[in-house]
Amino acid sequence: MNNIKLLITDIDGTVLNEKCEYTPKLKNLFHILTNNNVKVVLATGRMFMGADPVRQQLELKTPVVCYQGAMIREGDKILHQASVKNEIAKEVIETSRKKRFHLNLYNDDVLIVEDDNKKFMEDYTKGRHTTYKVVNSFDEVKLNVVSKLLAIVYDENELLKLQEEMKEQFKGRLTIVRSHKYYLEFTDPKATKGEALKFLSNYWGIKKEEIMASGDQDNDFDMLQNAGIKIAMGNASPKLKEIADFICPTINEDGLSFAIEKYITGEIKCV
Repeated sequence: MNNIKLLITDIDGTVLNEKCEYTPKLKNLFHILTNNNVKVVLATGRMFMGADPVRQQLELKTPVVCYQGAMIREGDKILHQASVKNEIAKEVIETSRKKRFHLNLYNDDVLIVEDDNKKFMEDYTKGRHTTYKVVNSFDEVKLNVVSKLLAIVYDENELLKLQEEMKEQFKGRLTIVRSHKYYLEFTDPKATKGEALKFLSNYWGIKKEEIMASGDQDNDFDMLQNAGIKIAMGNASPKLKEIADFICPTINEDGLSFAIEKYITGEIKCV
């Protein structure tokens, strides 16, 4: 084992494949790390109800970073939270109506939609341990803690266009990142995986050089930037691959297991 004390990793596309499955080898490696006092933390855009079951299946005892970093939660205890201001959330809702894109609202840890698009929602919730609530209008929802909002657009070019438009409209007020080729996420500027990693490193007293981070999408960018070892999956976005110390095999080739053996357990020689 080397000097890594924290492995923080994305879930979908990094730990879980498109069928929401992980390999027995990866689970065993997590077990080895835990037994050697290496903390393994899952960091995801998923809401807590969709993330914590994965943590339980992998038998991890650490907090979960969810909602892109808007919440760090350990059981019923919230360690850190950075929510979208209500007036900004209302503006995103109005913009979704004007631009006519599907919107998921995450309020008080409940996923709410006013457009029950079966195709979108079945794809989104499948295998994610996630349920949702349908309302006639978001206007009837009393906004309290809005962890994030998410746009679903089944056209990558349209999604990229929307991303640029929304970045301009909400400049300095929201962090806007892609978490999937069809998903665009809106969170508070302080709600990122990178900020969550900073919180945890201070919380546990772990130095940057003692951290390895792994991911596959642009929303993992600042998380990798704040780690000593940056791992991009073979299926990662070009932006993530540009800053990676190592591009491991794809999720379908159990790439994260390869990276763990290469950089932490030492079972594979560096190449």
